[in-house]
Amino acid sequence: MKQQKVVRTYPRKFINPTLDLREALKGGWVVVMSNPFDCGNGEKGTEYILEKAAVQK
Repeated sequence: MKQQKVVRTYPRKFINPTLDLREALKGGWVVVMSNPFDCGNGEKGTEYILEKAAVQK
């Protein structure tokens, strides 16, 4: 079974605009899809759908 989560990145003027995505990728998550979204004031960010194999217990 796989887990999924959503991570967003933001325009450059935001503090740490790609931190969450970088941390997720280091943790073994893989991008399966991305979509732009409106941040307001005409700026766009990107929303990433990430996937990772679930840990078996």
